[in-house]
Amino acid sequence: MSNPTRNNDDAIIKGQAMFFKHLHGCLSSAALRCALKLDIASVINHHDGSITLSQIAHGISSPSLNVDGLSRLMRFLVQKQIFDEVCQPECEEPLYALNQCSKFLVQDTRDTLAPIAMFFTDSLSHSPFYNLNLSIEDGGTAAFKTYGVEVWDLFSRNPQANKGFSESMACYTRIEFDAIMSSYDFDSLKGSLVDVGGGIGMTINKIVTTYPHLKGIDFDLPHVISSAPSYEGVTHVGGEMFTAIPHADSFLIKVLVFLC
Repeated sequence: MSNPTRNNDDAIIKGQAMFFKHLHGCLSSAALRCALKLDIASVINHHDGSITLSQIAHGISSPSLNVDGLSRLMRFLVQKQIFDEVCQPECEEPLYALNQCSKFLVQDTRDTLAPIAMFFTDSLSHSPFYNLNLSIEDGGTAAFKTYGVEVWDLFSRNPQANKGFSESMACYTRIEFDAIMSSYDFDSLKGSLVDVGGGIGMTINKIVTTYPHLKGIDFDLPHVISSAPSYEGVTHVGGEMFTAIPHADSFLIKVLVFLC
């Protein structure tokens, strides 16, 4: 026979555990950003194998490095399964290695997801989430409640933030591109193709490169287009999609949802 008191205690403990799991969730993203700022994944990757904490500390090359703090950070990241800890009998120190998560933190590689993490953990991007209540109470966006301008206006006035956003979107494109190309036959299209909200033009460039019979148009806000590189077969056009879109035979749009 079940014990009602015991069942109630279990429910309380489970509820508290869930509460603290969500409350402390921000610590994971903060630790992830810290690991990227210290470039720990790249330090491990350059050794082509698992390495000690001392080797990681040496790779960071800071004259006043807090080794105890680094040790705690690595233990936390291992517990969160961002890095692996490898214990070998002949080693006095634990060894740390990349895993299927942290390999994407290695910077300057084709598959890196570091720009996405750096953009979304930046205080400029993160602060509006703490004002969601104002957006719900009063209407409008959390970004406007935080900065007095909409997020796109904020990017247009802040070149560094705009650069971080563009780099993160380029990362998303690399992830999505194979799925896009395997799901749709662009060879059936003729004439011109506009990528609406195409950022710095990575997607339309890849499409035009694969299907050179198409004329590509990369369409986005003027401040985004201003930092776009030149691509053969692609024309960059600045404008506002809710006002007018360039004339073309076909249109491509990827939806990005911003909570704030």
